[in-house]
Formats: sequence, C-alpha cells, structure tokens
Amino acid sequence: MQVKTSRFGVLEVAPERMIRFPRGMVGFPDLKEYFFVPVPESTVFAWMQARDEPDVAFLMVDPFVFFPDYQVELSEGVCDFLQLENPGDATLLTVVTIPPQGVKGMTTNLLAPVVINHAKGLGQQVVLETREYHTKHPLFRLDPLAQRACG
Repeated sequence: MQVKTSRFGVLEVAPERMIRFPRGMVGFPDLKEYFFVPVPESTVFAWMQARDEPDVAFLMVDPFVFFPDYQVELSEGVCDFLQLENPGDATLLTVVTIPPQGVKGMTTNLLAPVVINHAKGLGQQVVLETREYHTKHPLFRLDPLAQRACG
C-alpha cells in the first residue's frame, strides 16, 4: 500500500509492516496504525510514522543504548493486551523530542515507553507508575566546562 507522508514523501509499505495501536499513542488516540522508517546510517533511531496522518511521525530510540540501567516491568495486563507470552519478546522504544536548539538538546520520554509485539503486529504506549523516570531525559550530556567556555 502507498502511504503519503510529509517527511518522507509517498512510501510503499507492506501491510505486514503495520503495527496496530488499538489505544493509539498518548495525545493521538485516533491514530491506530504506524510503521517504521529507518534513519539513514543509524541503528539506534527510527521514525514511527502514522499511516493515516502524513504529519505525525515520532522519532524513536532504543533507550537502553543511552540508559543501560533503565528498567521497565510490564504488567500482566500489558502482556495480555499485547499477546506477549514472554515480556522478553517485546521491543521497547521511547519517543524522542528534538528541541529548537537541535540534536544536542534531544530528550527522550522514559516515563511512557512504547512496547511492541512484532510477531503479532501490536503496540501500546505504557505510562509507568514511577517517580524515577520523567518525560524529558537528556540523551546527550553536555560537558559543563564546554558550556562555560562557549556561553
């Protein structure tokens, strides 16, 4: 099927590449189907493009690359909803925000990871019940000495 996007033009997407989000994403409850578009020369980042809204694409990241101690416990309800027999079969990603100052100021939302069962083509954004994580964890730590020298 052809999908029109504002960021990538018209893309040919195989139906089996679609990930269904029956509950939508936070803030986008009506957008139920997404697919991934690779970021050239990156194994860490990918775009998750909405099928039915050309302007909606989320930059996603594997949070464990930047936060190796990140821990997410999936509830039995989430595992049941996503038809996961084993939580280890899930792919866990987080949404990245790129601020106006650019790449060096990027943050990711560790409070609401996206969990995907690729075998079933199902996804869900899960809001964690913890005070340990929040919505804007910096991906790149700026060197305070470099900041002082430049500012």
